[in-house]
Amino acid sequence: MRVQIAPSVYASPLLRVGEALDAVEAAGVDALHLDVMDGHFVPAISFGVLFVREIRARTSLPLDVHLMVAQPENLLDELAAIGVRGVTVHAEAFAARPDGSRELGEVLRTIRGAGMRAGIALQPGTSDTVFDVFEADIDDLLVMTVEPGASGQSFRLDQIEKIRRVSARARISGIQVAVDGGINPETGAACVAAGARYLVVGSALFSGGLDGIASAVSRMRGAVQT
Repeated sequence: MRVQIAPSVYASPLLRVGEALDAVEAAGVDALHLDVMDGHFVPAISFGVLFVREIRARTSLPLDVHLMVAQPENLLDELAAIGVRGVTVHAEAFAARPDGSRELGEVLRTIRGAGMRAGIALQPGTSDTVFDVFEADIDDLLVMTVEPGASGQSFRLDQIEKIRRVSARARISGIQVAVDGGINPETGAACVAAGARYLVVGSALFSGGLDGIASAVSRMRGAVQT
């Protein structure tokens, strides 16, 4: 199975985001990863549905939206109407609700019912036992190898074993394991060796400027091909 490379748009030069999108698409990436942050679930504020809509109009690449928001259910109808491919939510967004587990299950089924891929993100401190409850309701499992909410953090090596554990189970269920946080050719290769097949890449693609994107994608592709 081909390893998918998905640039994190939040890490791109936002004042030149259109050019950045053109550059990554020309470089042959597989999808775009869009971090929607509300300033409540995580301290940072990134962008919202309007920005996602503008990106949809700019590119033909599949869009995968990672909702780091307190009430993800409020955005699902709009995201479905825009035509995003997948939506990933956090179990922690539901943890403090009186019936949070049931509500999370309903949200995952709503995502699928709208024709999108449903995913759960695992923060570094989140046990992968959440997989036990929602395995039948998800298409994607996103292992975060940094704390959510800020780009440019260092990869946490202690998450490799979690990637290995969930990947072993995910292969049986047909679930795609993705990794987000501090991904570069070296850490990406380690994640793929542990079983991941979708890599969210930020600073490693954009830190060299727009002219360096094609070579950065090529280096990533060479490091993680299986």
